[in-house]
Amino acid sequence: MTVGLDEMRKRFRERGVRMTPQRAAIYGALAGTTSHPTAEDLYREVKKIHPMISRNTVYYTLGVLREAGLVREVNYWHDRSRFDANIDLHHHLICLGCRKIEDLMDATLDRLSVRVGSRLDFEVTGHRVEFHGYCAACRRRKRPGAATHHLGHHSSQHPSIQRRRER
Repeated sequence: MTVGLDEMRKRFRERGVRMTPQRAAIYGALAGTTSHPTAEDLYREVKKIHPMISRNTVYYTLGVLREAGLVREVNYWHDRSRFDANIDLHHHLICLGCRKIEDLMDATLDRLSVRVGSRLDFEVTGHRVEFHGYCAACRRRKRPGAATHHLGHHSSQHPSIQRRRER
């Protein structure tokens, strides 16, 4: 779900921030894609329409949008945040090869509950399930016998960490 311009104006006003055409364009660019772009991706896209926009405006606006509950920050690799304007409950498929993130709608996953929360005196307010693997394009490119990488394992196994060490 994305929100309309009036709701966006209202939420900005509640935070003492003025709605500008540039800020509306940033949200519009984000709401118009399911690719989970980075701030830099959004900057390049909005700059086509508003050539004088600054990176600072994009970063600041994304922060306000996040605080207003209009976007979610998706940060899987801790190197670049990506953003998602779909604030409805949904989950993600994450490619470990090309780092593409795809939305996954699944009612069964939506109904997951955690019983351990009450036992540990922890109030669960939401959840998001992530599946890690390889998209079709990366599987086609993958060489036979190549090592597989999994998030959550030792950092030397992660592709981005591996690339940094090779430099």
